[in-house]
Amino acid sequence: MTRSASQFLVVGERTNITGSPKFAKALKAGDWDACLAIAKQQVENGANIIDINVDEALIDGEATIVKFLNLIAAEPDICRVPVMLDSSKWTVLEAGLRCLQGKGIVNSISL
Repeated sequence: MTRSASQFLVVGERTNITGSPKFAKALKAGDWDACLAIAKQQVENGANIIDINVDEALIDGEATIVKFLNLIAAEPDICRVPVMLDSSKWTVLEAGLRCLQGKGIVNSISL
């Protein structure tokens, strides 16, 4: 089987607090079931990778990303795709990387 270098990957960005008002509302309310449903829907709709961003001034980013990643890891329909951690905060990325099984992707770090 030959793989093309131009193969497209679909990145599900609905689990990004800055890009999805629905996810932002659920996350701020602590509605983890709604957050998981959004992630699951992305995978069902063909996402090859899930982009996760919890950067918001009023949220404890480290604790939130750890909680959400641990919940995703327990969901067989979601955890079958890789996770892209999207944050401008090194501490959030570091906390998230500790939760990932195998390899992950880091997006948007500014040093």
